[in-house]
This record gives sequence, structure tokens and C-alpha cells, in this order.
Amino acid sequence: MDSKKHLTQALHWSKEAEVDLAEIISSCIGMAGPVVLFAAMGYLQLGLVASLGSLAVGGVKGGSNLRNLTKEWAFALLPAVLASVLAFLLIDHGWLSDTGVILLAILAAMIGGYSRELIVSTTRFILFLTIAINVFSAAPHAAELLLFILAGAIWRTILSFVLDRFLSWKRRNDASPTETLTPSALQKFKRWKRSLTQLSGWQYTLRLGLCLCAAEGLRWLWPNHHFYWIVLTVAILIERKIDPIPIKTIQRVLGTVIGVIVVSSIFLFTLPVWVVIVIIGLLAALRPLLKVRNYLLYSATMTPLIFLLMGAGQTIEFKVLIDRVMATLIGACLVILVNLLFNRVIPKQA
Repeated sequence: MDSKKHLTQALHWSKEAEVDLAEIISSCIGMAGPVVLFAAMGYLQLGLVASLGSLAVGGVKGGSNLRNLTKEWAFALLPAVLASVLAFLLIDHGWLSDTGVILLAILAAMIGGYSRELIVSTTRFILFLTIAINVFSAAPHAAELLLFILAGAIWRTILSFVLDRFLSWKRRNDASPTETLTPSALQKFKRWKRSLTQLSGWQYTLRLGLCLCAAEGLRWLWPNHHFYWIVLTVAILIERKIDPIPIKTIQRVLGTVIGVIVVSSIFLFTLPVWVVIVIIGLLAALRPLLKVRNYLLYSATMTPLIFLLMGAGQTIEFKVLIDRVMATLIGACLVILVNLLFNRVIPKQA
């Protein structure tokens, strides 16, 4: 393996993909807005929780008709809503809670193979389930936080739709309609059912399940450490495609580690509320841009944003920083090792 070539590719700044201005604006306003509103009322934590709900929902594109619009809303909102409700129901049940998270993630991973839309939705569900249950477990009034997460998700969905329609109206009217041939529901079901008769159709589900089981096991072995971040790191890094050391994995691992170190180091100190808001707004605005330009920098932006919102902007101790970095590295190693194992078992998996 040419490590220099891999590093060069990981640092490459792409200029091919188009940057969605509506998504940049909606990401910034959608996440910073709730924090500004609630911080002004003296409830910074509630604003961060609402912003977390906004993070869970990607930009909703304006469909050409009501049917397409409803579909966009459903695939954006339902995973966040369902994950939040299930996470709320799972809290405070000890090892049963962790088992429930693993089983739900495995079920979602299996269902996701039905279609491309469900791949995106179930991936979002798995990530947000691991985030939400950690937030609820540490909160004295979980039901209240559930409502604010859902409100933040709905707020971001509406904002994304309005901005996309407003900024892209002329382009949409000028563009000639294009027809794409999509498989029917029956064809999707038959393809999905056929994939489940082969090991390759289960590889993502098995890899995710193994990594989550190992992550939860390590957390139970060392309960005095903040090793829940191993679970979250696995949820962030695991992908459906098997590659031993793909460029995207290098980018995600390096970006995640860098992001955790940077944001945790910042919060070793007590910051004014306005600084927290600026950091959230800046990171949120950069995410859509960096996602199409450089995935390493995108990972270095998204991960600290998640950790920042989950930590409610509170000052952390140095030992917590060390725990987070160690947990991130352990989670990354778990994903890479399981990928290497399955790459040998299924060498031709695409």
C-alpha cells in the first residue's frame, strides 16, 4: 500500500461537485438559530438539544410535486423521530438498553438494503439512535429533551425546504425535466430478498453488529471511562462498502480524531455563550461545503459538532479529553479490523 499516495488523495480538495448554497445557509441558521433563541432566554442546554435535532435532519429538497415533497420530508424526519422515541423508551434499563440499541441498529442495517433511500434513512437512524440515548441517559428530564429534539428536526426540515425553493426557483423553472427509470417496489423487494440469501447481503449488518457488541463490551468492562464514544465512533465510521483501508475511511478516521482533539481541547476552558454559538454556526455552515470538497475536513467538522452539542457546551476535564481521544481511536481500530476480516471473507464485495 502506497501510504504517501493515500495521504495525498485524502488531502485532495475537490472542485468538481456543486456546492448547495441553500444547504449551507439552512445548516448554519437551522443549528445556530435554536441556540441563539434559548441562550437569550437563559436555557442554553435546551437550545443545544434542539440544534441536535436539526443536525439529525439533512436538507430537504423541494420536490417537483406534492408526492415528491412528502417523500423528501418523510425520509428526512422519520429516522430522527423514530430514533428519538425509541432512545427515550430504552433509557434506564441497564444492559437491556445497550442490547436494544444493538438489535435496533442491526435491524435497521438489514432493512436499509431494500433501497437507496432506505440506506440513507437507516444510516441516519443508527447514528442518531446512538446519540439520542446517550443524551437522554444523562438528562434528568428526558421527555422534555425529546420534544425539543423533535422540534429542532421539524424546524430544520421546514427551513431547508423554504430556502431551497427560494434560492433555486429560477433554476428549477429553467431546467428541463428529466425522467429516471426507477425499479418498482416488487423489484426492490425481490432484489433485497435475493441479497439476503448471500453472505455479501449480510456483510454490513454483521460488521455493524460485531463492532457495536465490541464497543458496548469495552464500555461495560471500563465503566469509569467515557467509552461511550467508542459506540458513537463506530456508528459514524462504519459504512456499507467493504474496503480494508479505503481513502474515505482514512479521511473519516483522521478527521474524527482531529475533530475530537480540537473541540475537546477548546472546552478545557470556560467559553462565553456567544463563542459557543459562533463555533456552532461556523461548523454547521462549513459541513455542506466540506462534504463535497474534502471528506477529511468534513469529518473533522461534523464529529466535533456532535460532541459539542452532546456536551451541552460544558467545560470538560483533561482526563475526559484523553478518554474521548482513546475511545475514538479504539472505535476506528474496531471498524478497520472488522473491515479487514470481512474483506478476506468476501474479497469481491463491491
